Amino acid sequence: MISIYESFFRFSREAMFITTRDGKFLKVNSALTKLLGYTQDEFSGLEVTKTFESQEDRPAYQKIIEEKGVVHQYPLILKRRDGTPIPCLIDAIPWREDDRIMGYYGMITSRSDLIDSFKIFFNQLKSERLQIREERRNLISDTMLLSRYMSEDVVNYVQETGKNPLETGKRKVTVLFFDIRGSTRIAEGLDPDLFAGLLNDVFTDIMDLIYGCKGSVNKMIGDGLLATFGAPIATATDPLNAVQAAQEIQNYLQTFNDVRPEFLEEPLRAGIGIATGTVFAGVVGSVRRQEYTVLGDAVNIASRLESLTRSAPVSILMDETTYLAVKDDFPCRKIFSGRVRGREAKILVYGLDM
Repeated sequence: MISIYESFFRFSREAMFITTRDGKFLKVNSALTKLLGYTQDEFSGLEVTKTFESQEDRPAYQKIIEEKGVVHQYPLILKRRDGTPIPCLIDAIPWREDDRIMGYYGMITSRSDLIDSFKIFFNQLKSERLQIREERRNLISDTMLLSRYMSEDVVNYVQETGKNPLETGKRKVTVLFFDIRGSTRIAEGLDPDLFAGLLNDVFTDIMDLIYGCKGSVNKMIGDGLLATFGAPIATATDPLNAVQAAQEIQNYLQTFNDVRPEFLEEPLRAGIGIATGTVFAGVVGSVRRQEYTVLGDAVNIASRLESLTRSAPVSILMDETTYLAVKDDFPCRKIFSGRVRGREAKILVYGLDM
């Protein structure tokens, strides 16, 4: 039974040798026979210098190994049995017995093997660079998408951490629908440019309020908008943040109406619906157009509650889940229990007292 050392020597893919000090091969493995083109029998007693491109190289190599006790990555040009030169690197140590140098143990690496290894490494590096470049393009695209719907703080977070919050999946969020009442009637009495400027000014302020409450504007819908609290970035107080934003929006509209421009004959009024639940959140669309969106029952309920504010005694309505999360922090009261359009099950609806 051969030892583990003999097994390693014999079956290693690295070319290995044992030579005498005076320059004869004692033992080589199959990897070296393959490298230099000799058979095992031909290697037996073969002069080492027969495998050197220049016989003058061996004295210098021998001097270094005996003075330093080792050679590492020593460059030599060897030659195959057919005379073909092979640039190589040698690692070797002296073989000693009773403090006498009897010969040398070593391992030979063909530089062509190293070149192949470098090619493989270079190709891997090139592939990784292309992947990084693609990831950077995706990050830039996602950052541009983020900047359309989210606060600057969120965009900065993404840029600083490199984390992408736009991953597709289910998550619990609080959804807020906002809609301006009677906008069609207002638009009929105003120049289109004047009306567009009015909406731009109002929505700019309202979006800032949403951002300030850690929310994100998911989409603009005519004279309304959909905001999310908890997507793409969740907090421990998403329902509270949503109700806080709704309260600040209504306070803002009250202040706006106190100093509204003369061309507005009537005050601006709005309804807000809020619902909390698990939704699908993620980027949808094609290469031509993509958007981050939320889909689910909570979205539909928030939209229906916003519509119900037209006939409700308050302008901010919320579902039971949101109410239970905020009832200790905001004055709320039950408005009604019943069905809403597009939904079979009854729901409890609560209003925020301003």
